[in-house]
Amino acid sequence: MPEGLTAAPALNAQVLEQLEQQLETLLLRRYGEITEQQLLSLLQLKPFHGVTDSQLALFQLHFVLYHLLYRIAERWAQTETAYLEIGLARVKISPWQNTLPQLTDNKGAYYADWRNYWRMTPLALTERLTQFWQFYQKRYGTLTPINLSDEEALAILQLDWPCSLVELKKAFRKQSLKYHPDRGGDKQSFIRLSLAYKKVLQRL
Repeated sequence: MPEGLTAAPALNAQVLEQLEQQLETLLLRRYGEITEQQLLSLLQLKPFHGVTDSQLALFQLHFVLYHLLYRIAERWAQTETAYLEIGLARVKISPWQNTLPQLTDNKGAYYADWRNYWRMTPLALTERLTQFWQFYQKRYGTLTPINLSDEEALAILQLDWPCSLVELKKAFRKQSLKYHPDRGGDKQSFIRLSLAYKKVLQRL
């Protein structure tokens, strides 16, 4: 953890160290690929601060898990214990080999800084996810460009116009639980859902 930064009481240094030990034990027993959802389930991680927004609760669990993964990856590299490749919603564990390339991953700095955990809000998270899937679409070219009409956006969210901001956020949370890739959903459907949310939000 960066100097001068502390986690919440429920995430103090002792708790994080215990979680890190549990996670490291799990990883060393499971060479090969394992998904983020499997790790969260095996660790039995629960939302830490009574967050009622389900999407924000998922982000907090994700942040803690990846914070620990990058700590373990750095230590393993220093001690030549094993090779931990941290990817999108999954990790890969391999026996250490000097011939393997050293990982260069600037995302580790993001998950090392607890300010990124605390300043995330439901709205900021929605915008971040939308930006991410737009980037994913552009980079990998696996999806066709998506242009939604107001009617299509409302239909995706299962909303009627006019609606309030509260109703919009509630509808998005409900649908995101169904379509979020980390929960087994379809990536293209989640992109459409995120863009629909953004379009109705702009209209409001």
